[in-house]
Amino acid sequence: MNIKYLSYLLFFIMLASCQQKQNKTSTEPAVYTYGAKNDSAVFYFNKGWEHILDYGQWTLSEKAFRKAVEFDSTFIVGKALVGKNTTNLNERIQILNDINNSQIKVSEDDQLILEVTRITLELFNARGKNVKLDENFKSFFLTTAEKNYRTFIHKYPNESYIKAEYIEVLNAIYGAKTALDSLQILTTPKQKKVPFFISYAATLESDLGNFKKALSIADDFNNQINDPGIPQPYVLYGSIYLKMDSLSLATSNLDKALQLDPNHIFAQRFKTQLLTKLNTINTND
Repeated sequence: MNIKYLSYLLFFIMLASCQQKQNKTSTEPAVYTYGAKNDSAVFYFNKGWEHILDYGQWTLSEKAFRKAVEFDSTFIVGKALVGKNTTNLNERIQILNDINNSQIKVSEDDQLILEVTRITLELFNARGKNVKLDENFKSFFLTTAEKNYRTFIHKYPNESYIKAEYIEVLNAIYGAKTALDSLQILTTPKQKKVPFFISYAATLESDLGNFKKALSIADDFNNQINDPGIPQPYVLYGSIYLKMDSLSLATSNLDKALQLDPNHIFAQRFKTQLLTKLNTINTND
């Protein structure tokens, strides 16, 4: 048997086995607190994830994470997410320093999330300072993220947004097919209705060149959101049309998304890719 095929087979056997174990033995609390000391901090922390992953509301997401820390100044994981979302380089550098020097005790489970976020902040800060990091550091980030997130979601399978981060990491390491299969295996019936998982399935299908299916899922996602003031459906359509080289449709959707939230990082990146394609076409003409 081909070694690469065998490794993928073992990978999915492990995922299925862990998912079955979760369904049978999970005793996790209804809401995981991530070390926050009051309900309001937890509420706004989860709201921050919802804004950014489900609806593409980056500006509102940052405000929600900040609100979480306002309710609990010792909420170290919440503070790390503020650092991850802020566009202010100096603030992000200070937050990373504060986290590294913090004397606040963090649980083993919270540390799994905090460790990944700290490395993320190092990557963001290096990019902001135009410092080129060794490729081994980026590999270390992905390896750590895969290990930590996998450990966390197998212990807390109902924590949708960490599971979302995990599947994005799998995409970065193994590609769209593995990520899409993992999404289907790992998500609970309830999570399959979470907007992020619907929209990300469309993204992965488009990465695989399945544009008709991707657009069909995007339509379902848009109908579920049913709000023209939410950026994410426009970002999703824009990214798919960009891959299809339907540049006029990509432009109108990405422009609308950025009009609704100029801080949407992925919309900004897609718009940059779009402008590069348009410039190439104009140059060739």
